[in-house]
Amino acid sequence: MVHIARVDVVDSVTVLACHDVFVAAHAADDPEGFTLSARVFGGWLAVGWYGQPGEIWAARDEASAVTGWYRLEMPYGANVDRAYLTLVVHPTRRRRGVGRALLRHAVAQAARNRRSLVGSDVLDGSAGESFARLAGARPALTHIRRVQDLASVDADALARAREAAGRAAAGYSVVSWAGPVPEEFLDGVAAVFAALNDAPHPEGRQPWVWDAQRVREAHNEVLPRLGGLRPYSVAAVKGDGEVGSGATGDMAALNQVWVDPAMPDQGSHFITAVRPEYRGHSLALLTKVAMLDLLARAEPQLKRLETWNAESNTHMIAVNEALGYRVFGPPSRRWQLDVAAG
Repeated sequence: MVHIARVDVVDSVTVLACHDVFVAAHAADDPEGFTLSARVFGGWLAVGWYGQPGEIWAARDEASAVTGWYRLEMPYGANVDRAYLTLVVHPTRRRRGVGRALLRHAVAQAARNRRSLVGSDVLDGSAGESFARLAGARPALTHIRRVQDLASVDADALARAREAAGRAAAGYSVVSWAGPVPEEFLDGVAAVFAALNDAPHPEGRQPWVWDAQRVREAHNEVLPRLGGLRPYSVAAVKGDGEVGSGATGDMAALNQVWVDPAMPDQGSHFITAVRPEYRGHSLALLTKVAMLDLLARAEPQLKRLETWNAESNTHMIAVNEALGYRVFGPPSRRWQLDVAAG
């Protein structure tokens, strides 16, 4: 019998048990991929990456051991008909009804919150893919992971990329910061975040609305709760300036990388975006090259950088491959389940 109960995020024992399940599943499904430390995992479980409301529920067996869990994130402000589901079952407890029980419960919770569609990202070829198919979900969008091995970066290729970006981005400068977004950059960051609305996304998704206050709430106020996660940002701004100058020209592009302090050899790109009116000037390349310079100073122990791109995002893929990123592991596919069908 599967007993499912809501998880209180201040219950550190249960949160750690959920992390143990997460680590075991990761080792089975994506053993070479990047993972999350217990502190960062606990922060994400509590607030998500953007501070979106969520519910966490855990399944326990007769001995009260956590055998699986899910986090159901329910957006506000836009896409209020949708929910995003992360569902994990311990590898030793799979095919025993735990996942099915958790999914039924999650779909019921989504329905109670007036959500008509539940989405989840699953690695191709994993147990999650077959589970999604059996549940009647349909594929919506595929992302490809690429990793840059910093120890084997081609110095000549990097120099060529730097020179090419410098030529194409004449009239733009680069600014950078660590941690939350400084007040003077809030409006610019909001404008760049909004540019992500034209990135590939599942059909029917509504655009997100960003302004300075939302950046404060969904980014700056969330970061301190993510287990000490170290964020780095590099932006391209219109006009003259240099890294760290505090220039406040119109922000055109942004690249962000996050480093888990408990796993300091790996970093993950959070976003890379260029506002539509500023595209065509190699600003993604410019900010990514500058990010490599920043990380070399701030995080010299880094060995790998990870990024994910929609398979149809050929422009950003070309930028990453010019910097030495290579396909790593299986793709991840977004699966969507109609709540009524669940």
